[in-house]
Amino acid sequence: MFNRNIQRWFNDSVISLSSSGVTFSYIVRYSGNVDTEECLPMLVALHGDGDTVDSFYETALNEFKIRARIILFQGPILHECGRVWPYSAAQYTEYGKAFCEAVEQLVIKYATVNKPILFGFSGGGAMAYYQAAKYGDSYSYIFPISGLLTNEQLGGGGIKSNTQVFAYHGKSDQVVPFSAGKKAEKILKKKNIQVNFTGFESGHLGVFSDMKSEITRTVEEKLENLLKYEK
Repeated sequence: MFNRNIQRWFNDSVISLSSSGVTFSYIVRYSGNVDTEECLPMLVALHGDGDTVDSFYETALNEFKIRARIILFQGPILHECGRVWPYSAAQYTEYGKAFCEAVEQLVIKYATVNKPILFGFSGGGAMAYYQAAKYGDSYSYIFPISGLLTNEQLGGGGIKSNTQVFAYHGKSDQVVPFSAGKKAEKILKKKNIQVNFTGFESGHLGVFSDMKSEITRTVEEKLENLLKYEK
């Protein structure tokens, strides 16, 4: 048992899926004043391509005060720039379903309040969009940041989803164009998925200087909503 006054704790972990042979690595951190064994809302976070879980936590997720269990997944594909998320339709088919299965297993492994929140940036944001379109009912809320989604990625299928998507994208983004984010919004809305899309006057990384406080506040509101299920 860990002291309740310890606000953050993490360990390195691996989850292997026998159904697909896919393996994901992740770390766990905590926000707020928690006992690490208590039932908590889960925030699943996906870094940008080439980034690391530790760097992503310090850049994007280190200001949360609400009690939560934060699961930071490492990109499953090894690339010359580091660990990345899928970028071809075939890879989305392979890793998209496996990722959803991994999250579902973690919800069982760790005592979790309701469905997890999914948060992804850039390449991780693209996977967040993909999860919203294909496996949205596995999540309570989804936050794609500076991501993209195409019909080619999705292929066929998909589900009727009751999840809520809160997307953010810089209008001056030269890595993932703003138009790509708007296209993702359009695709989700055609699937009758609730999307709140916010554009801001910055480039790809500007979200962490210009929008971090607003995004943190919105995610914390959703975490508080989930905590109501404890009672």
